[in-house]
Amino acid sequence: MINSIFKKLAIATAGTTLMLTLAEVQPVQAANITYDFSNADQTLTGYFSFGETAAADQFVEVSEGLKIVANYNGQTFTEADDPIAAVLTDFFGNIPNGQGLGLQYVVSNQFFVFSEDFLNADATETQSVNYSRVPEPGSMMGLSIVGLGLLLGRKKKSSQSIN
Repeated sequence: MINSIFKKLAIATAGTTLMLTLAEVQPVQAANITYDFSNADQTLTGYFSFGETAAADQFVEVSEGLKIVANYNGQTFTEADDPIAAVLTDFFGNIPNGQGLGLQYVVSNQFFVFSEDFLNADATETQSVNYSRVPEPGSMMGLSIVGLGLLLGRKKKSSQSIN
């Protein structure tokens, strides 16, 4: 019985050590915040990202590291197509619905995004713009580790109840 516990502990320790050793070590830095966005009929889709510290003043500009990739009518556009693009957020980098926050992005002769509104180039079509925050990879890894811990805990309890 004790031998079995030591084997399981050794396997868990080795697995954790291997996982932490293989994980890429990066210096501590502010988290990146990424949002997917699209208009109502999905003719405009894309994403943008920025550093969490850039959102402290609720106005993130390209000069502060705002990265944009948008696809519209089969063409791809970036922050280079609107160097004065910006994102309006709350203090934490969130874009709550219905508060007039979001992307300010204009690509001449193509489209306009003003927070919650999309307009085509000739302003004959107006649609809503939807935003959804993309989870950080680090938080996904953390949730995976917690899930694995819960799974091992249940397995241990079930094996103890059998013995």
